[in-house]
Amino acid sequence: SHMRFSFAIFALSCLSLTQASSPTSSLLRDDLLGLIGKNPSGHKDGNVINEFSSKLKAYAETPGVDSSDVLFAIGSSVFGVDVTVPKAESAQTGEDEEKPVIVDFDYMKQFMKDVFLSYGCTEDQAEISSEVLIEADKRGIDSHGLGRLKPIYCDRIDKGILWSNKPITIIKETETTALVDGNLGLGLYIGPYCMNLAIQKAKKYGVGFVAVQRSTHYGIAGYYASMAAEAGCVGLCGTNARPSIAPTFGVEPMLGTNPLCFGIPSDDDFPFVIDCATSVNQRGKIEKYAREGVETPRGAVIDNEGIERTDTEGILRDMVLGKCALTPL
Repeated sequence: SHMRFSFAIFALSCLSLTQASSPTSSLLRDDLLGLIGKNPSGHKDGNVINEFSSKLKAYAETPGVDSSDVLFAIGSSVFGVDVTVPKAESAQTGEDEEKPVIVDFDYMKQFMKDVFLSYGCTEDQAEISSEVLIEADKRGIDSHGLGRLKPIYCDRIDKGILWSNKPITIIKETETTALVDGNLGLGLYIGPYCMNLAIQKAKKYGVGFVAVQRSTHYGIAGYYASMAAEAGCVGLCGTNARPSIAPTFGVEPMLGTNPLCFGIPSDDDFPFVIDCATSVNQRGKIEKYAREGVETPRGAVIDNEGIERTDTEGILRDMVLGKCALTPL
């Protein structure tokens, strides 16, 4: 759950801002904070996770506990423990109280960096990868930022789909071109490396083209086109993707979203950058709808019978099974 994970980021930096309301809950809360310190990314020690789960459930049952306490967000997003707390009602209006939370970008970036480091990334890999992700959130592209830290990167490292600390190999190189092997490392680190290489070649020879094999998800394409534009170059960036789009008048997922992006320097304070997929919507946005608990807009997804789907949770489940597809532009 990506929105919950963003609250977990805030919690690890500012846990002291939420106070328990009774001696019992205070003791439980202190124990939970201690367990978080032992296992910050929630993936190493099963005994710690089990202890955290039992104590979080006990904490939730303590009278007067605030359901907005960030510990519950950490439990869900980092430890995989979902606990329901009775919502407090306002004595005056009878409506649920909502407390807005402002999460500072620096806190979020530092947390992501710490998580990457805990998975074995080098300092440089962790710094650059967290920078790419937080830039997406700064641009308002919350489908490809902080919310994807756990499901797209941490979980895939755990499953062996990608590796946290792999060297980048240049297989073949000329003055203006290069073929790079990412060795299934972090695309968030491979992407900036390759764009920097392309920029260096373009600065020296007028054009630079770098192709990459065996890379992994690299975040927003706009980050890389912006790198080139800010260096005074015209930047082009694209990638392949797993089949998720139905062809025009089709119903089965056969095409990738294949994002395309380019950036051009301008006379303004910022470059012109366009970053788009080849579908009406993309999975990251549907994941965002799931976090918010809202339906997917009509026209974005169809099932194998050509019927529009709006049931967000069902869509995410059936996309994995090939039972529904994104609609093409």
